Amino acid sequence: MQFAMQMLRYRPAAPLSAFIDQFWYVRGCDPDRKRQSALPTGSVDLTFNLAAADLQVFAHAADHVGITFDGAVVHGAQSKYFVLDARRDVHVIGVHFRPGGGAGLLGVNAQELTDRHIALSDIWGERAHTLRHQLLEAPTPAAKFALLEQEFLSHLRPRPLVHPAISFALRGMQTAPTDLRIAELQTSTGYSPRRFTTLFTDAVGLTPKLYSRINRLRSVVERVARGGEIAWADLASEYGYYDQSHLTRDFREFSGVTPGEYRPVAPGAALHMELDGERGR
Repeated sequence: MQFAMQMLRYRPAAPLSAFIDQFWYVRGCDPDRKRQSALPTGSVDLTFNLAAADLQVFAHAADHVGITFDGAVVHGAQSKYFVLDARRDVHVIGVHFRPGGGAGLLGVNAQELTDRHIALSDIWGERAHTLRHQLLEAPTPAAKFALLEQEFLSHLRPRPLVHPAISFALRGMQTAPTDLRIAELQTSTGYSPRRFTTLFTDAVGLTPKLYSRINRLRSVVERVARGGEIAWADLASEYGYYDQSHLTRDFREFSGVTPGEYRPVAPGAALHMELDGERGR
């Protein structure tokens, strides 16, 4: 039996759109829900659990202990996949920041979040609990989105939250995520390779090369999730891999599975996979 999940997305207008890609909302019940692996995105994410007062995150598929956080958790930019819990009652809302946009709005250095999951209350204190309570009280998903939008508008500063050179580089990497493109972009900024890498890592939480690899694999995964016949050798060439073996190595490193084992949880959730052999609780 299939259990419907309400899934909504909302993209904020300017000026927030420069820092936040989307707000998202999911609600439903699925007694057979399994744990899910979340592939790295190169960005920071924030999740509020509205169904319970805690969230649990696991480092990898073999980790069954995990770390438990209070009702809201910040996921820093990750260099590999992590695992989300399998509670049958799902009621969550979250923020998917643009690369470089999350740390500034949250008020931290991106490197403090890299490969970490941190309770929002450890950053914002009591305001994190108050905001979660307000989200619980908001009567509709639209009202909840509006609440988050107003919250983050209040965190904007008069000066840019992301260095202009890094904003320029990130835009370029979206269109051609290759090592050559990184060198070209770095030269275009006028900064030395070392200074460019420092500025980029401070803003994004990942080095330019690692971010580019993750961004490239994300593009591949989203292409595969759309369905249709896949010629992996052609796909590898199209996205700038040396060969199919190179693509397979990166796929396994970042996702924990081979390309042939990749199964998204839903067509619109390319970066989430159910873990085989597990059941919800």
